[in-house]
Amino acid sequence: MSKTIFDVTWLDLIPQVLTSDAQVQAMSAAISPQMQAVSNAIVECILLARLDELDEDIVDLLAWQYHVDFYDDELTLTQKRELVKQAIDWHRRKGTPSAVKDAVSTVFSNGVVTEWFDYDGEPYYFRVTTDEVVSDATAYSRLVKLINTVKNTRSWLEAIILQRTWSGNMYFGSALVSGKTLTLSPKAFVMDKVKGLNYYGTALHVGKTLTLKEV
Repeated sequence: MSKTIFDVTWLDLIPQVLTSDAQVQAMSAAISPQMQAVSNAIVECILLARLDELDEDIVDLLAWQYHVDFYDDELTLTQKRELVKQAIDWHRRKGTPSAVKDAVSTVFSNGVVTEWFDYDGEPYYFRVTTDEVVSDATAYSRLVKLINTVKNTRSWLEAIILQRTWSGNMYFGSALVSGKTLTLSPKAFVMDKVKGLNYYGTALHVGKTLTLKEV
């Protein structure tokens, strides 16, 4: 039966010829628990692989160690962990459109980077489009800071486009009223001279209400 580093004993590490010696067995009995304790403590040194288990204060220290450029105490613990996970890869790809996109998508639900040649803009400009709800000026400033941190120096953020989708109902209505009144008096008219007017009417009302709130 194979053993792992966490349950191996001292007897498993020495030559087989010595394992039957009583003193060696006694030494193993004394040393093995200490060895296993050290082995079990090794897991505490494994940080990145256990990032989703670590407390927030340790995640903050790892963010400092790996030089996470964009880091904010107001971010959620999940967002902080994701930033630390991506730190090494972002430093390798820093300044590329994919790094900007990944960074935006990490902090916000979705982000699309569009470069100037894709929308006939000025050279070296780009836009970021997101469907995330940016509810206040702090969140907006955080997004701008993040983008400026990971973009390359020659590129310029032209606009942040917040996409919104509304759904609703449109109602159309019309009405047609037709009326005709004839008063016949046999001695007062000649049939070939009887004339009258027809009145027709229709109405179409279209309405749409938009409420804009300043953010």
